[in-house]
Amino acid sequence: MGSGRPRSNPGRATPLTDATITSRVRAAARTLRWYVRGVTGADAYERYCEHLTRTHPDEPLPAERDFWREKYADQERNPKTRCC
Repeated sequence: MGSGRPRSNPGRATPLTDATITSRVRAAARTLRWYVRGVTGADAYERYCEHLTRTHPDEPLPAERDFWREKYADQERNPKTRCC
């Protein structure tokens, strides 16, 4: 009966330490930030720069301010591109 080895109990959770909890909270916060930035479009400049770098590596990247100015000017010229 007794083999001298401790039996594993797959139903029993390992105890959470402060470091584990902190790590999980930080991961959840990063995921939430990523999601909100994607839904609101706040990551549009980063995605545009990645696109330009991938497809036109020799072209200079626009300044972030110029990107947003052009994006909103585009929406004023063609209001159907907006969601609201």
